[in-house]
Amino acid sequence: MIAAKWLSKVKEVVVQFLLILALDLAFGAVTYFSVKSFSTLMDDPSMEIDLKHSFAWLITNNSVESIIICLTLQAFSLVERKIRFIWLRPILLSVCIFAVVHMIQIAIYRPYTFFHSLFHFTPLSLIFGSNIILAGLSVYAYGNYEKRRSRKLNDQQYQLLELKELKTKAELEALQAKINPHFLYNSLNAIASLIHEDPDKAEQMVLLLAKFFRYSTNAKSQYLTRLSEEIEMVKTYLEVEKVRFDDRLEYFLWFEKEELKNCMVPQFLLQPLVENAIKHGISKSMEKGILGIKVLDKQDKLVIVIFDNGVPFPEQLITGYGLRSTQDKLRLLMGEDARMEIINGRSISSQGDDFVNQPHKAIKITVKKQFSPSYEKETESESILTKSR
Repeated sequence: MIAAKWLSKVKEVVVQFLLILALDLAFGAVTYFSVKSFSTLMDDPSMEIDLKHSFAWLITNNSVESIIICLTLQAFSLVERKIRFIWLRPILLSVCIFAVVHMIQIAIYRPYTFFHSLFHFTPLSLIFGSNIILAGLSVYAYGNYEKRRSRKLNDQQYQLLELKELKTKAELEALQAKINPHFLYNSLNAIASLIHEDPDKAEQMVLLLAKFFRYSTNAKSQYLTRLSEEIEMVKTYLEVEKVRFDDRLEYFLWFEKEELKNCMVPQFLLQPLVENAIKHGISKSMEKGILGIKVLDKQDKLVIVIFDNGVPFPEQLITGYGLRSTQDKLRLLMGEDARMEIINGRSISSQGDDFVNQPHKAIKITVKKQFSPSYEKETESESILTKSR
């Protein structure tokens, strides 16, 4: 990370040097031919020879100037923000560039008369000195423009990410808000039908319904929850449905490993699928309804299978609310690490064997396995204690 940062800085300085060198040469050429054409200042034979025929000297001199300007710009960037007035910055930078280049050139070319030449300026030195100022200010202005543009792009990207996050949050809250009324509608209808027929069952159903909503209300601010909590909520829902279906409904839950209960999954992931299985599968079958949830460990993946022996999925399946809400949650919270499969015509039992002679359909959810932070801390603490022993 540090090496990459330094490499990026070196690349920036090299590009800055090459740009200053090109501008210095260009401005110098324009200045030279302009002065030669419209002034007698270039009539000195030594000047004629140096600038016209000594190409190596010209490149060396301009390279030295460009290096000095480049280093001056880098040093100026460290104190730039301390200069309160923005209009004063380019003025101070111009003075710094001219003064530093002038002093170093005297130190290189006239070291024995340094103090004498330090404040000695000729018209040509002032004219050609303006080239280095123009080159430095041009690169400084371009650098500031790029910084503003980059900052603006970063601000726009941040705003887009913020809007995307708000949109995702709104979508998730909308999904969650839909679940409860959907379940409430079905449950209230069941309670209404039981009030006169079996008041005790109706009372039991109301208490279970209150328990379900207590769970959903307390956890409403979360998007991910432990699988154990999600299963507990599903069990409450299934108990409500068992009151309605009586002996016509049987369910079971099976975990390949107990630790899988501590995995994090999207909240209200399973309830819509279980509700969907009962509403569109078991309730339409004349046989005893059997619904199961299997939780499997597949290396770094968590696999959840929800299956029942109800009416199979139609060949041309139109995804309703239950399937669609699950797909949306997986997409919003798990991204590419999650997928949902619809399995028709297979059988899976609690122990991994087939239900003998039972028609079967299932929904298989695969997500990346991630444990809750509290469970990871507990595991880490136990590991440290084991090693210490």
